[in-house]
Amino acid sequence: MVRHTDVAVIGSGFSAVALSLNLLDVLPPTAQVSLVGPTERQGRGVAYSTRLDCHLLNVPAGRMSLYADRPDHFVRWLAENGHAGGGDDFMPRRIYGRYVSDCLHAALRRTANRAALTLVDAEALGAEAADDDSLVLKLSDGQILSSRAAALCTGAGVARLPLSVDAMAEEAQRFIVHDPWADAWWECLPESADVLFIGTGLTMIDQCMTLMQRGFRGTMHAVSRHGLLPRAHLARRAEPVEPQIAAGADLSAMLAVLRVQAEAAGDWRAVMDGLRPVTQSFWKTMSETQRARFLRHVAAFWNVHRHRMAPAVALEIESLLQSGQLVIHRGRLSAIRAGQSGLAVEFDGRTEALAAGMVVNCTGFDRCSVAASRLLADLAAKGIVKSDPNGLGLAVDENSAVLAADGRVNPDLYALGPLTAGRHWEITAVPDIRNQARSVSGVIGARFSAV
Repeated sequence: MVRHTDVAVIGSGFSAVALSLNLLDVLPPTAQVSLVGPTERQGRGVAYSTRLDCHLLNVPAGRMSLYADRPDHFVRWLAENGHAGGGDDFMPRRIYGRYVSDCLHAALRRTANRAALTLVDAEALGAEAADDDSLVLKLSDGQILSSRAAALCTGAGVARLPLSVDAMAEEAQRFIVHDPWADAWWECLPESADVLFIGTGLTMIDQCMTLMQRGFRGTMHAVSRHGLLPRAHLARRAEPVEPQIAAGADLSAMLAVLRVQAEAAGDWRAVMDGLRPVTQSFWKTMSETQRARFLRHVAAFWNVHRHRMAPAVALEIESLLQSGQLVIHRGRLSAIRAGQSGLAVEFDGRTEALAAGMVVNCTGFDRCSVAASRLLADLAAKGIVKSDPNGLGLAVDENSAVLAADGRVNPDLYALGPLTAGRHWEITAVPDIRNQARSVSGVIGARFSAV
């Protein structure tokens, strides 16, 4: 049996919920929006499903409203629901997950003169384009869903360890955690054993905080190519400084100007925050060669300055570094072998014996490759979508409409969030995604109004 809907929003994370709620404000009252994804984590995704208070947002509450046109919505929700916290506070992510969930469930209670929202508790496994240009989705529960318009909000999966299967000895496999969010891996780790994290970004920071909350006494080792840690937010945000660089300028020249401005401002965060409103426009003026160069040489340094730790978390990490309980290594992981006293780990071809109880993949989120998703792989095989040239999700146009294999724009299929990083680059944080959700909903709404 084929079910029909006007707009299918496919995903379970923030971008899917944000788009769905924005669509309800612009679609005609007779329209039906179907949010397709496992309802257990709808709106929470990986980021906001944690139950630990030590996992904090890395953006202050005053900039975390779900709605672009209501910037104080989250702060007001905190006050209305008895949570202490103001606009400058970095709240636990579990509380933010509850906020998004509350907004979603409020929207499910349909009111007069408003489009209807329905949850579809299933995964989209494949799709094909029908003769009438609708998208026909094959769902994991066996149902078929036909939609007049659709949006792909599948987000980013956990990146794989940067190792071939042959580089991970079979006898070492039981000590390797490939997805740090899938299971409570720390329950199998003796509290005095050492642990090795592969990656030194925010995922690693979260795992450190988890272990410390559980009273972990061992040594935490972390390795990445550059050995860079995320920088810290200020307790009170510095006034943003407008960047004095011209769009289309050479990448090296742009960085040189930013360094001078950061020194003059007295704090580099003021310059980074001043870049926020214009980062996407600068990215769009770059050639494919410039973008590839940025990804090779600058992205790692950009990320640690752009995606920062909450001040309280940064203080905890600094304490661990000073005490030696957290040790950062710089190098490229080349192999994991079983040793006599733990795991023998190779960095850049040289072997270092670590008596580690576990090796944990903290390389972060995948760059949204088409191959990482069964649905996207199916769409790509049928020519409905194509990959971004730099492997940053899907190729989309200025309005986030998906490009088919032949380069034509599909005006009834959109992508949001990290899937559109190739076009927008900065599109992983709530402030960016909520603006995109509002924009895409407006485009979709206009198409329905034109019929």
